[in-house]
Amino acid sequence: MRIGIFGDGNDPQCAAVAHEAGVLGAEAVIIDSEALEHGWPLSMKDDETWYLGQRVDDLRGFYLRFVPAPFVPALEQNGELVLYQDWHDHFMQTRERASYFVAWLLKLAHQGATLVNGPHAASVMQYKPFQLHALRSLGARVPRTLISNDPAAIRAFHAEVKDVIFKPIMGGAITRTLDAEALERLEAVTASPVIFQERVRGDDLRIMLVGDEVVSCVAIETPEQHLDFRADPIYSEGQASYREVPLPEPVKDFCRRAARACGLTFAGIDIKHHGDDYVFLELNSSPIYLDVEVKLGHPISRTIAKAVVEGARTAR
Repeated sequence: MRIGIFGDGNDPQCAAVAHEAGVLGAEAVIIDSEALEHGWPLSMKDDETWYLGQRVDDLRGFYLRFVPAPFVPALEQNGELVLYQDWHDHFMQTRERASYFVAWLLKLAHQGATLVNGPHAASVMQYKPFQLHALRSLGARVPRTLISNDPAAIRAFHAEVKDVIFKPIMGGAITRTLDAEALERLEAVTASPVIFQERVRGDDLRIMLVGDEVVSCVAIETPEQHLDFRADPIYSEGQASYREVPLPEPVKDFCRRAARACGLTFAGIDIKHHGDDYVFLELNSSPIYLDVEVKLGHPISRTIAKAVVEGARTAR
């Protein structure tokens, strides 16, 4: 049998899941997410789907590493971002390419194929306020949060909480401290709301959940503690170290329930941990995990491949 892997053909996580699928007796077909950008032939003819001249309707299970989204092309000039001269044509082309791929994936989901994770869940995960609502509804501890474009409300929240951080609603930028300088620039938020949260201190835990199985839980360790570990060049260059952390069963159960509430089969869950306190920050539908797998031997790729292969067999 064959399964599909949707993502960059050069992505090492795609390669790792493809290898593990092969161990399980399945051939992995990598559908390159940049295929249309390269001008490679793809077609949907009625209910038949073709990729590089080959029919691929037998693929009943997919690992989705990356799904394209429309974007406006820009480059940096003299310290400022400026649009490409043909930005509109480029944006419209990326929009059409993204629409093609998402429509294909939605069709597969409608036909009962196994998608880890499907486009519905991936799109929901972009909206962090919903994640916070889902976590609160389950009784999980989350940071005190204000989502607002009202400078007066933000100043009042800061006066109440004192130690406050902020980040965009859809991600795409690192977390920053709401310090005196940022408070002076609050009029800029009136154009669009921002997430403001109580800063929670403690170890940065990253949990990898596949189905109901907690496959990995590690504390991310860098030479110095950062507000956002992604901002540490040691982490971004793959030089971070990881320490295995055993999770209490109630916290594991919260992870399972949170992933189900958000429609995720595979989830990367970020938690702040101090003593007996576990504070849930967010869920990621396509987390980067390979560095942990290589350094600690946690079988994350194998467990993902197993979920896709077994799901594909059931779908067939």
